[in-house]
Amino acid sequence: MGQASKAGAVFLFVFGLPFFGFGLFFAFAMLSSSPAIHKSGDPIAGAIFGFVFALIGAGLMFGAIYGYQKLKQEDASKRANPGAPWLWRSDWANGKSLSLTRNSAIGWWIGTILGSMIAVSVVITALPPLLRNSDPKALILIGFCLLPLIPLVGALRATIRRERYGETYFEFSSLPFSPGRRVSGQIQLRLPTLAPHGVDLRLSCIRRIVTGSGKEQTTNEIVLWQDQKNVRQETLSVGPLGTAIPVDFGVPQDAYETNHDKVSDQLLWILVAKADVPGVDYSDKFELPVFRTEASAGSTAAAANFTTSGFAPSFSSAAAGTAPAFESDSSEVSAPRNPKVVVSMTDDGSTEFFFPAFRNPGLTLGLFAFTVVWTGVVYFLAHSQAPWFFAVVFAVFDLIPIYGFLQSAFGSARIVVGKGKIISWHNMFGVGAPCEILFSDIQAVVAGMGLQGANANRGSYRVQVQTKDGKNLSLADNISDRQEARWVVGEIEKLAGLKTDTHVALQDSFGHDYSRPPQRQMSATSRPTLTRPNKMAAILGTAIFLMWMGFVVQKMNTVRHTTSAQRSSAVTNLHSGSARITYAPLSDEDVERIQQLSVQKQAEELLERAIEHDPRALDLFEQNIESADWLGKIKLTERMKELERRSEYSTDLRVRYANADLNLSMDGWQRTDEAADKLIERARSDAQYRATAVYFMGMMAGRGVAYDRIYPALLEYAKHDPSEGVRVWAVEGMRYLGTDEALDQLLDSFENDPSNLVRNRAGCNVSDCGNFKRAQRMRMVPYLISLTQDPGTTPQMRDWSFLALHEITDEKLANDASVWQNWYDQHGNEKLVEFEKADWWRVRGDE
Repeated sequence: MGQASKAGAVFLFVFGLPFFGFGLFFAFAMLSSSPAIHKSGDPIAGAIFGFVFALIGAGLMFGAIYGYQKLKQEDASKRANPGAPWLWRSDWANGKSLSLTRNSAIGWWIGTILGSMIAVSVVITALPPLLRNSDPKALILIGFCLLPLIPLVGALRATIRRERYGETYFEFSSLPFSPGRRVSGQIQLRLPTLAPHGVDLRLSCIRRIVTGSGKEQTTNEIVLWQDQKNVRQETLSVGPLGTAIPVDFGVPQDAYETNHDKVSDQLLWILVAKADVPGVDYSDKFELPVFRTEASAGSTAAAANFTTSGFAPSFSSAAAGTAPAFESDSSEVSAPRNPKVVVSMTDDGSTEFFFPAFRNPGLTLGLFAFTVVWTGVVYFLAHSQAPWFFAVVFAVFDLIPIYGFLQSAFGSARIVVGKGKIISWHNMFGVGAPCEILFSDIQAVVAGMGLQGANANRGSYRVQVQTKDGKNLSLADNISDRQEARWVVGEIEKLAGLKTDTHVALQDSFGHDYSRPPQRQMSATSRPTLTRPNKMAAILGTAIFLMWMGFVVQKMNTVRHTTSAQRSSAVTNLHSGSARITYAPLSDEDVERIQQLSVQKQAEELLERAIEHDPRALDLFEQNIESADWLGKIKLTERMKELERRSEYSTDLRVRYANADLNLSMDGWQRTDEAADKLIERARSDAQYRATAVYFMGMMAGRGVAYDRIYPALLEYAKHDPSEGVRVWAVEGMRYLGTDEALDQLLDSFENDPSNLVRNRAGCNVSDCGNFKRAQRMRMVPYLISLTQDPGTTPQMRDWSFLALHEITDEKLANDASVWQNWYDQHGNEKLVEFEKADWWRVRGDE
C-alpha cells in the first residue's frame, strides 16, 4: 500500500471529523440553548441543519475507511498479478462482473434523507410566515420542498428493482475478453415475469474524461464504439438465480483495452441490459474486462503496432463476426425500432429524411433546465447591488443556451437525396434556407457526435457531409439514437452511390478529433502503476488540513464563547469590544465641559454616566433629550449603538426609561399627544412603517403619553395582525408599557401565538426584558409553572418556561415542574416580599 493512499485516507477521515463533530455540537446547542441564541430562527430547523453536516462528516469518515480497505485489496491484487489487470478486481477474478447499479438504492436513499432534512428546515423557518401573509412566494417554496420527492421515487424504484431481480451479475465465458474475439456469457438474474419484447443488450466502449476539480469538475462520456441486439424471450434459459440471458458480441480487432490508470481519463467497456416488463422495468449495467493478452496480440501482425500507432486497420475475422470496427465500418445497419426520422418519397422520386422538432427530449429538457438557471442568475444580478456589467456579461452568454434550447425544441431538419444532389434545410419558426450539395462534390457522409454529457447514453449525434474541398456541412443534428444516425448515413450513402462507412467519427461537437485514449504497454515485463508517495502533495495537503482545522477550531470557540455570553444575559448579543470609560460622579466642571461638546458627544457621555448609575447625569440627560437642540439630531453611531444596548438591559429601571426616550428622540418623536396620534395613524395607513410605528407606540405609552388610546391599538396588532413581523414589534413595544395588563398580554402571546419568533420575544419580555418591576413579573410564576406541568406543552415551550422562571426568581433549580411547584408553595410569598421591599427601580439586568 502506497503511503500516499494511507495519507489520503487519514486526511479524508480527519477532514470529515470536524463536519461530524461541529454538526452534532451545533445541533445539540440549538436544541438546548436559550431563546436569545436563536431568536431570529427556529431551533428545530437549526438542529436539522447541524445534523445534515454531521451526516456529511460521517459519510466522509466512512468513505475514508471503506476506500482504504478497498485500495489495500486492489494493491494486493496488483502485486500478485502485475501483468494481468483483469485479475485486479475480485469479481472479475471470479469470472463474473457484478452489477454497477447494485448499490444505487443506498445512494438514492441517502440523497432522499439529506434532501428531506434540508426541505424540512426550510419549511419550519420560512414557510409559515409566507402562508400567514398569503405571500405568493410560498408556492415557490412549496415547490422547492417537493424536490425530495424526485430522489424518493428513484429510491423506491431502485429498491423494488433490487428486490425483484436479485443481486444480478454477468458470468463470463472466458477471461479476459480480447479485441478481435467474442464477448460472451450469461446475465444471471431473477426474472419473475415474461419479457414479451425480449431483452435489449448494448455493448459500448466508452471514454470517460474528467476535467476541472472541486465544484468546477465535469465528467463527459464519449462512446467510441457500440453494438446492440435484442435477445428474444424464447432464448432465455434457467440459471442459478432463476433466469439466464445469453450474451454474444463481436469486438473489433482494432478496439481499445479497458484502462483505469488515470482517473481523469478512463476507457470502459459497458454492457447494458434492459427489458420492458410489467411493473418496474429491468435495467442493468456491467463493466467488462477487455484486454489484449500475448495470445491475442500474436494472432495478427497488426496487434504488434497497436501501442505506437492510432487505430489499426480493421480486420475481417470469424471471431469478430460482423462487429463494426472503430475507424471504418462497411457493415449493414438495420433501421431502429422507433426512429424519430420520417422517410418518404418526393414527387420527383427523391428520398426525403425529415427530422421533426423536439426529437431529442432528454437533451431539450436538459438545455431548458440549464437555461432557466442561467437566466435566473442574470435576473438576480440585474436586481442586486452587483456592478451592472456583470449582468450584461452574463446576459450575453445567456444567449447561447437560449438559442440551443430553441433550436432543440423547435428546430426541424429536412434532407432530400436524389437527382445527383443533396438538399438540406434547417428550419426554426418557419425560417430557414436550403443548402445544395452535388454528389460529385462529396467526399464522405459521416455520423458524428453532438453534445455529450456525463452519461454516455444521453448524448446526441449528427449527420454531416465532408466535401472534397475540406468543408464540413451539417445535414441534421440532435439525433438521440446512435443506431439511427448510422442508419441514416448508410441510406444516404446508398442513394448517393458512395462507399458504405457507418462508423461514428471520434470528434467533439465542434468537429475536432479526440486525442488517442491512454493504453497500457504490451510487454511481458509490464508492471501495474502503483501509488507512490508525493512529498509535495503531502506537504500541501498537510498545510491545507492545518488551515482547515484552525478555521474550524476558531469557529467552534467563537460559537462556544458566544453561547456562554448569550446564556448569561439570555437576551442580548455580545457587547462591542470598544473600551469603556469609568467616570467619577458628575461635577459642575464636568457639566460646563460637556456643554461645550457636540450634541452627539453630550448624549453619549451623559448616557454612559447614567448607565454607571450617576443620578445627576441621568437627570441632565432627561432634561436635554426632548430639547430642540437634541430632538432628531442624535445619530446611531457605533458607540451610541453599544450604549443603547447597555441601557436597554440596565439594572436601573430609570435608565431603561431613558433608553425609550433616546429611541424616540433619535427618530424625531416628541412625547406629546399630537405625536401619539400621528404614530397611531401612521401605523394604520403605512404598511411599510407599521412595524416601526407599533414599537414606538409602546415606548410612547410607557412614558405616560396617550396610554388609553395606544394600548388598545397595540393589543389589536399583537393579537390579530396577519404579519409576523408586525406582531413581533407589537410585542416588543408592549415591554415598555410597564402595566399588569400588558404583562398579561405578553404571557398570552407567549402561550398562543402561532409564530415561534413571536413566542420567543414575548417570553423574553415576560422574564427579563422591558420596563416591568420584579414584583410584577413574580405574578407570572404560577402560570409558567402550570405550563411546564401541562403534558401538551411542547419541549421548546417547556424549556423557555423554565428559562423564564430562572430569570424572574434568580433561583437555580432543576428543570423539573414538581421541584418548581414545591419551591413556589414554600417560598413564593417570601420572594414576592423581597422584591416589594427592594428599591422600586431595581430590576434584573447586566449592569
